[in-house]
Amino acid sequence: MQGLDFPGSAGVRQTMRFRFRNPLAIYPATYLWWALPRRQAGYYTAFFWGNDDGKNDLRTFLWTDSGDADSYYGAHPYPRPRPKGTDHDWEISVLQHDYVNGAVEYDRWHRQALRVWADASGKYHEFYWDLPLTDFNHRVVFKAPRNWGNRMPPAPALTWGDAPWAPGNEVWHGVLRGIQIYNRCLSVGEILRESARPGSTAAGARSLWYLNTDPTPEDISDHSGRGHHPEWVGPERPSLWSQPAASFPGHWSGKRRQP
Repeated sequence: MQGLDFPGSAGVRQTMRFRFRNPLAIYPATYLWWALPRRQAGYYTAFFWGNDDGKNDLRTFLWTDSGDADSYYGAHPYPRPRPKGTDHDWEISVLQHDYVNGAVEYDRWHRQALRVWADASGKYHEFYWDLPLTDFNHRVVFKAPRNWGNRMPPAPALTWGDAPWAPGNEVWHGVLRGIQIYNRCLSVGEILRESARPGSTAAGARSLWYLNTDPTPEDISDHSGRGHHPEWVGPERPSLWSQPAASFPGHWSGKRRQP
């Protein structure tokens, strides 16, 4: 097994991130990934769907004519207290707010999923941060109003590892791997099955948009066959994390039960 070992913000000169310049639609979507967080002061980025126009400052975030943000979300640790706290809670970042539930445990693997969708009443976001646990204590949920997320950013991108509006300041500290992206909102049951084997459900097989279960600094390409290949931004790269599959500590199949 392999993955991307990010050094955190203190270990980066400019930025350390990869992005999809032509991302899937912001709604609906489902994201699955393995995360091993290590403690650092301040913010982390697992991923953001949002604007990445190259201005590389707060203007990239507050891109609308009225000077606010729209059409973005992310799911990762949030510092407690902000902005430089070294304890963190799991959060959904959306609507220029941070919605949290559940303390981050460092130096252990978490199987995580974010699913998002829209209907006539609003935009829904559900972050499951320690699968297969899906109870109230292991998820963050937020419903945005229906007028949220309807405007296309100037340069829409799906960005992993660092925030495009704060490059070098919100770098993931730890390992990211097992990335699966779907262009529909999967059910919780489908997410659990897809997390064990990509494409194992009919809905997952039809909607799998990107797949790289063992990304490396040299290979973040799309293994799904759909051709949605991301690119690195700048010259900095994470280190390679590797471990025999048989001893992978995050393998939960058969080890935990849903409460």
